[in-house]
Amino acid sequence: MDKLRAMKFFCRAVEGKSFAAAARVLDVVPSALSKTIASLEQELGFRLMNRSTRRLALTDEGSAYYEQCVLLLEQVEEMEACGREGLRQLKGTLRVGMHPALRYPVLMELGRFLDRNIDLKVETEITNSPASVLERGLDLVLHIGKLADSSLVARRLGWARWVTCASPAYLQAWGIPQHPDQLANHRAVIYGRQDEESNTTWTFIRAGERCSVNVPVSLVTRDGIGLADAALGGCGIARPFDIAVHRLLVSGELRSVLEPWTSIRSEVSAILPSSSRPPSAKVEAFIDFFSGMLRRGRR
Repeated sequence: MDKLRAMKFFCRAVEGKSFAAAARVLDVVPSALSKTIASLEQELGFRLMNRSTRRLALTDEGSAYYEQCVLLLEQVEEMEACGREGLRQLKGTLRVGMHPALRYPVLMELGRFLDRNIDLKVETEITNSPASVLERGLDLVLHIGKLADSSLVARRLGWARWVTCASPAYLQAWGIPQHPDQLANHRAVIYGRQDEESNTTWTFIRAGERCSVNVPVSLVTRDGIGLADAALGGCGIARPFDIAVHRLLVSGELRSVLEPWTSIRSEVSAILPSSSRPPSAKVEAFIDFFSGMLRRGRR
């Protein structure tokens, strides 16, 4: 049974001094009210009130239970009011971790989010580790890639693909590759962490055809946020996620190559600490902001 609903019915019956008066306030039929209170008594294991055709009289147990119900219902109403207020005006600090590829697009648009939530402070951290929500006390992590089996919650928000690109000046000097095999005649900028093998093999897909190329590396970025910067500077051909360089491709500062060839797409997700409680209003608001940013970035 819905115990909170039954408690509310019981309190209104006590306050109205009759089932009929309480039923009018609650906009239900008296028989439904009576049945609900009877079910509550059965679950509690004691009688709440003695009924007659003219009046209701609380038992001793019912009187004590009524006082506790009033306090509980007031607390519930207060929590709901605070929740509604929180949705209207977010306050406090929101701690967000994000994949390196999301640093530029998120920070470029974060001002809009802050304009709408002037009492909210945002702290950001570059990480793609889902465990950061627990280890570093983050509210969420914007993650790219598949989440391994975990007690964490992954809410998929979109997709990302690698895009092969370079600066117009570099392509003018080195030529435009027409096939992945021609990357052997170019310089490559790659991302590689210290604790793993660098990504020297690029795999491309076109109409069911698959092609893997070992690219000649001219620069390795260890922090994961320098791929677009290095490509802009003419260091070589890079393969950042499309989310990271969408603005630069639209403006013409970077130019995509090998466009008939694509890469396998990767999930873009919000990683949350646990499913045991719903996300806070500020987390939900940020997820909505980021989801909208992803949609606009595809146009």
